[in-house]
Amino acid sequence: MNVERTIEFILNAQAKAEIRMDKMDKRIDVIAKLLQQGMRILVRVETAQERGEAATAELRKSQKRTDAAIAELKESQKRTDIKMAELAQAQKETQRSLKAFLDSMRHRRNGG
Repeated sequence: MNVERTIEFILNAQAKAEIRMDKMDKRIDVIAKLLQQGMRILVRVETAQERGEAATAELRKSQKRTDAAIAELKESQKRTDIKMAELAQAQKETQRSLKAFLDSMRHRRNGG
């Protein structure tokens, strides 16, 4: 057994192992950076999703308020329609009364 050859073999094996370790360290660094970027993106996506959910909730509230306002407007329109019908009826009655009054005045002048 040659001791010098064994030492040389061990040193070469150690050098190759260190080269492989350096490559692995670089790969690990790259993977760590990718994970960090991925986490940042995930945080941004989650934040955007939370903002979107908050905006959606606000839109739902706004839609409920709008629906309530529309329902109130429809109810108000019904009341207005009733009042307009009542007013039209009162106008007809006023016209009949006025016509009757004018007719009675004509009859009085014409000898009635």
